[in-house]
Amino acid sequence: MAKANALTKPESMVAALKQILQLCRQPALAIWVLYIVLSPFYVVHGGLPQPGDALIFLLVPVALIRWSGRLERTSVHAMQPLLWFTYWVCLVNLGWAIYIARFSIDLIYSFYYIYNTALFLAVLVMYQRWKNAFLKLTVQIVFFTVLFQVAASFVIRGGTRNALFFSNPNQLGYYALLSGCILVLTQRQLGAGLVRSSIGLTGCAYLAVLSASRSALSGIALLAVLLFFSNPRVFITAAIVAIMLTFAGGPLSNSVDALSRRFSENRAPDKSFFEQRGYDRIWSNKEYLLTGAGEGNTARFAETTAIGLGEIHSSAGTVLFSYGMVGVALFLAFIWRVLRGAPLRSSLILLPPLIYGFAHQGLRFTMLWVLLAIFVALKGPAKALASKKSSTPPELRPIVSV
Repeated sequence: MAKANALTKPESMVAALKQILQLCRQPALAIWVLYIVLSPFYVVHGGLPQPGDALIFLLVPVALIRWSGRLERTSVHAMQPLLWFTYWVCLVNLGWAIYIARFSIDLIYSFYYIYNTALFLAVLVMYQRWKNAFLKLTVQIVFFTVLFQVAASFVIRGGTRNALFFSNPNQLGYYALLSGCILVLTQRQLGAGLVRSSIGLTGCAYLAVLSASRSALSGIALLAVLLFFSNPRVFITAAIVAIMLTFAGGPLSNSVDALSRRFSENRAPDKSFFEQRGYDRIWSNKEYLLTGAGEGNTARFAETTAIGLGEIHSSAGTVLFSYGMVGVALFLAFIWRVLRGAPLRSSLILLPPLIYGFAHQGLRFTMLWVLLAIFVALKGPAKALASKKSSTPPELRPIVSV
């Protein structure tokens, strides 16, 4: 309890700020901090890179400039199938772009996967260089960014469904879910204090409620259940903080009403869940199941699906329809490599965002790849500790074997 209380003392907060400033003397870490801080701010429409996303173009070369080309074994095992999946995405989209002569539309989707794969690699390289100092810095900035958005919600009013600085409420909800997963995932291994962990998780839950996103709030609820069994003290403290926040009033009351209505009403009673999400496009166009139809130019399938020109609102559905069974196999190989060898307690933390992906297209959301990279980074020390070889320097391997 003394450790938890220490985190609330002014001198502890000052020490944390000094540590952040000291680490930010490294150019890569300074850019990384700016990215996390700016990631919730959406100012450009039309799917173009946001201010935070644009920093990744600078971060990747700075982070990799002195990299040896080698990673720890667990990182290599996760990186290899991701590279193959990205290659396949580029091949399928390029093939369809040539076939239908729509380069400007189809090739942009390949860029999203290349971009997030590069970020995934950069996070692993930065962890390899700075170890837990990098992870602690990341968690601290995520924590303060979540708190800033909670405070901003009392100033920025967005009706019954608030998006704050995002383009739409679902983005805010997904961000809250992923941030909550990062805080819970790192809480035990990095020794985060009881009070700060509880406040951070409560802040994420608050943002999810504010967005009135059913999927995000369901994911946060599942995360809370998992936390209850792994660390009841954090759960109980978070519940107390949540009750106090509820009595604070403000924008939360309107969002709670909107959320209850969204859970009780069916906005499209004539359509099933699978039709609303666009899954019917898959079984109406079975000829694409093997190699995929590529992403983009949805006018090709407008007459065969209930969502018309819209995209499939599902990560799983998008991978299956756009990249076929080959793409599904490669992506599942990546997820398997991410999870393999990790403790069950940690693996379950990835369950909420993975389930979220069945109802929303979240693969382009950069914070998802940050979470997955942190998961892989934490898995290496956990495996070494379990095998009592934590004092042995990790073996570094090239990510591409020649």
